[in-house]
Parts: sequence; C-alpha cells; structure tokens
Amino acid sequence: MVTEQQFEFLFRGQFAALCNFAYSVVKDTDQAHDIVQQAFVNLWERRDEIDTIDNLPAYLRRSIVNVAINHFQKNRRLQLEDEYTQSQLDSAATTGGDYLQGEVEEAVMRAVEQLPEKSQLVFSLSRFQGMSNKEIADSLNISIKAVEKHIGKSLKELRVLLAPYLKIFVIFSLTEVGYRLAKLFL
Repeated sequence: MVTEQQFEFLFRGQFAALCNFAYSVVKDTDQAHDIVQQAFVNLWERRDEIDTIDNLPAYLRRSIVNVAINHFQKNRRLQLEDEYTQSQLDSAATTGGDYLQGEVEEAVMRAVEQLPEKSQLVFSLSRFQGMSNKEIADSLNISIKAVEKHIGKSLKELRVLLAPYLKIFVIFSLTEVGYRLAKLFL
C-alpha cells in the first residue's frame, strides 16, 4: 500500500511528463491536465493494488490512454446527442411553427378586431400596411402624436390579449412564428 507522501512524490515527479504525454494524445492542454489528474485519481482509488504494479510510469501512461479514449467516446456520444436533439428541435420548430403560424395569425387578427375602431385602423396601417406614423397621420388627417397614442394603446391591449402567444414567441423565437410576433410588437 502506498502512503500519501509516496503518492504525492509520484504525482509531483510524474505530472509534467504525463501531461506532455497526454497532450500528444489529445492535443489540448486543459484536457491533457484533466486526463492526467483523472489518471491519478484512478490510481489513488486503487492504491491498495500499487504493490502489484511493476512499472508505475508505464501503468500511468496506459491509464492516460484509457482515460483519453473514454473522454473521446464520451465527447462523441455527447456530440451525437446534441446533434440529434438539435435536429429534433429543428423538426419540431418547423412542424410546430407551421401549425402555430396559422393559430397565431388568427389570434392576432381576433385581438386586433377587439381594439377600438380608430386604434384598429391606425394599428393595421402601421403594422400590416407598413405605413409610417407621418403617412398614417396625413391619410387620416390626425396628428402624429395621436397616431403614436393609438399605436401605444393598441400594443398595450394586444400584449394582454396575446399573452399566451407571447410565451410561444420565446419558445419559437427563431422560427417564422416568433419573427412575425416580434415584427408585430416592434
């Protein structure tokens, strides 16, 4: 059995060389340090068996290779899981986005119809026709301040009426549905 002092002596004496060896395997300094530390942790956990190990530096190098292989396999598995998850999210966003787009558009139209008539007209000209506040003011023969007041009031009411869909906006912010909601409220 190895004492803590002997283990520390081994660690201090071999760490730098083993890090260089690990770096030659993984080509990343931080990962090399992590792998060497893990190899030493594994060795410490098996310290009762150290008496039966003939060549401790060779044992540690082999342990580093094994830890590196496990590290590569784990990273690859995580990468594949991330790619799969992302593809599932993309698929759900596309499928769900098509469904939600119609539902959101219908909800927006119902909410706009609930606005007072003048606010409904000003908001529709602004958001659906793309007219500027000055163009709306000129065409309706009202002041720009009145246009701003109608749009502000409409946005406030629509935020309340469309609150459930605003949560969808957060979830689907990168889809067409989220883009349409953002465009509506910006």
